[in-house]
Amino acid sequence: MKHFSYCLVALFPALSFAQQKNDTNLIEEPRYDTTSIEIQSTNSFYFCSRLYKIPRDCDKEDQSNCCSFSSQVFLSYKSLSTGQLGCDNGTSLSWTYFETEDQAKNSFDGYPAQIKKQMKEFKQEKIKLFICDQQAIAYKLNYTTIQGYKVHEIIAYINMNGQYVFVHLHSQKDLKSSTEMQPIFQQILKF
Repeated sequence: MKHFSYCLVALFPALSFAQQKNDTNLIEEPRYDTTSIEIQSTNSFYFCSRLYKIPRDCDKEDQSNCCSFSSQVFLSYKSLSTGQLGCDNGTSLSWTYFETEDQAKNSFDGYPAQIKKQMKEFKQEKIKLFICDQQAIAYKLNYTTIQGYKVHEIIAYINMNGQYVFVHLHSQKDLKSSTEMQPIFQQILKF
């Protein structure tokens, strides 16, 4: 009988906890799946199958040549599918690689129409642009946001080394020529 009492005393806490309802308000810990990572570089980057040195004049008063490169690497791709070179004065060059020409062309054609709907003023002009010494189909976009900010962009698409690329240059000023840009951008773009 003593052993039976000991067993009951020992099993009572286990039986009482087993009878409690599960709290459905508990939040499950997050599970992270690594499908992409962001990479950054401050010394060099590849574009057009060429290696470029990134200007890092960050200690000067004029920081227009204080630049860095970033990209996302996706698990399903064997190489970079995007890239961006950005400088502290607001100038940036970004690009996205596509599997087909239709995808690149659709991004290129759809971008101005999408932006135009959201702006107070919008101007689009076709320009002659060379990316890595190869002529691209390009537009210069100048627009004013509803809040009054002026934006200047150049967009293009091109088949480069068998890859279809949508390229996007953003500048704080209305560029008339590529000679008005920092030297790093002049190495890549000419207009």
